[in-house]
Amino acid sequence: MDREENRPAPIVCATRGGKSCQSTQGEAIFLAQERGAELFFLFVADPSFAGPIDEALRNALVDELARLGRWILHLAQKRASAEGLEAQVVVRQGTVRECIVDYIQQINAGTLVIGSPRLGSERQEFTTDELNRFASDIQQATGAEVVIAA
Repeated sequence: MDREENRPAPIVCATRGGKSCQSTQGEAIFLAQERGAELFFLFVADPSFAGPIDEALRNALVDELARLGRWILHLAQKRASAEGLEAQVVVRQGTVRECIVDYIQQINAGTLVIGSPRLGSERQEFTTDELNRFASDIQQATGAEVVIAA
């Protein structure tokens, strides 16, 4: 994707939904407004959490995750719109890391915004150390700045 020379590189906000993601989305909206950058909310339908499953069940799970992702992204897009910002939404299917790296490279994004683990009842995908390694891996693979929202 080509962009005008004076236009800031796009921002990607990887989101999975839930109450804790609202602050992550808010940080991405703020950065996009501050920088005058395009904002893309990304949801990855990754069925790997279910472990080994047969192909038919895997396909059904991916379809349901993608449907959930579209709803989550619709809410994120409405949140951005309420702040006066048009945001694009994208659902990808595959592993989280690969999809994020591929999408950042595809649109030549300059920043990725991701959430940080929080204490509480929600199941966390990453510990703080794992999240920092993940962020570092993404930054090395893409050259994009990775912002971990509090």
